[in-house]
Amino acid sequence: MKRLDPFVHTLFLAVCFTVVFPANSQDTQPVIQNAILEGIQFSEEEGSSENEFTVYCYFIFRDTPSRYFYDLRSQDKKLIFEFNDTEIGSSPIPSKAQPPITGFDIEQKRIDANAEIKGLTPEWHDMVKVTFNLSHIPRLTVNDEYNVVTFSYPWTKDESKLDDYIQQPEKGPGKWIIISTASGGAIGLGAFLAWKFFGNPDDDEPTELSIDDLPVHTTEQTQ
Repeated sequence: MKRLDPFVHTLFLAVCFTVVFPANSQDTQPVIQNAILEGIQFSEEEGSSENEFTVYCYFIFRDTPSRYFYDLRSQDKKLIFEFNDTEIGSSPIPSKAQPPITGFDIEQKRIDANAEIKGLTPEWHDMVKVTFNLSHIPRLTVNDEYNVVTFSYPWTKDESKLDDYIQQPEKGPGKWIIISTASGGAIGLGAFLAWKFFGNPDDDEPTELSIDDLPVHTTEQTQ
């Protein structure tokens, strides 16, 4: 898995949507089949030592999100998942606690995949954001298969041993981690766009681009 800063995460997302779902000559919005988040479930398995267990959390979907990301924010003690081209199902998904998770919140949004890329037409997509509130930061493993996204972590009932199960906070702001894969063409185009808009950092005299004729973006669409 490759760590990306927030700008590169947004750049990569916009490029993937542009490559996979290009706009037609009338600049109409591409038709995308949303995945449906049907539920979030927890389970436990006994560990190899006394008082140790492994927690599994399952995101259950009908169909599959086009992309998804997670951000583990040590300072805020939050774990955030964002699922693109996804909406919440009709059945309620109640918040649950599973140490060190104290509960979670679910939000439905619409985002402009091209918001941070100057010169691209706004492209709106549904997105579901799930925020887990934490008492401590566990050591996570994330996996996905058969329309189920899963994360797991080892934990203990012995509070004197918690330090062995807690992930040490990283310095600086939280970074996005891309879980899903993308084609080499999209990655190459993303690198080209980064060079095109920001130039070579070794250039002595970078040229400023005109933005007078670029579309206006907002990051979220009013329902």
